[in-house]
Amino acid sequence: MRKIFLLPLLLISTIFSSFSNELIIYRPQNSDNINLVRCWVKIEDMDGNDVTYTAARAAYAYMDRPKELRWYQRSFFLEGGMACHLYLNTSKGEKYRISVYTPKKHVEDFPLPENLRTDWDSTVFEYDSSKIENSVDKDYNPLKVVFVYPSADENWFYTPHWNIDYKAPTYLRNRDPQFTKPKRE
Repeated sequence: MRKIFLLPLLLISTIFSSFSNELIIYRPQNSDNINLVRCWVKIEDMDGNDVTYTAARAAYAYMDRPKELRWYQRSFFLEGGMACHLYLNTSKGEKYRISVYTPKKHVEDFPLPENLRTDWDSTVFEYDSSKIENSVDKDYNPLKVVFVYPSADENWFYTPHWNIDYKAPTYLRNRDPQFTKPKRE
């Protein structure tokens, strides 16, 4: 009888162990209109295959309630003031390309200027899970958080582009603001 109960427990533990590393994608708050524009997370392997829903599980939390994690039901998205907790499949030390995007149909309903009513893309962040698993290695990578924020032109007007980086924006590091500014191009 004990063996019957241990089998499901063993199965669940092996599933969770293959998704062992957590990477948090944090999108700080911006202005009201930009906060409501969602961006979707896209994960590719090094061959260019989309593995967003096969190589990762994800939960989200709003930063005003960071301990209330909720599992995504359909797609991995971010709004202003949200954090996506990605649990990546790192059983073999895989490398992933992580980016975010916003399709044009999800921007058209917001009160944004006409030049922002287009597809939004982002920079690509390469995540090497093998450096994280081998802590004895001199290239140990303790990366836990990457940041997503919109970009702006030299006049501080938003452009249809997201930046994704492991470094916190300077305005986020220097003080603890309630709202952040976009990165200037």
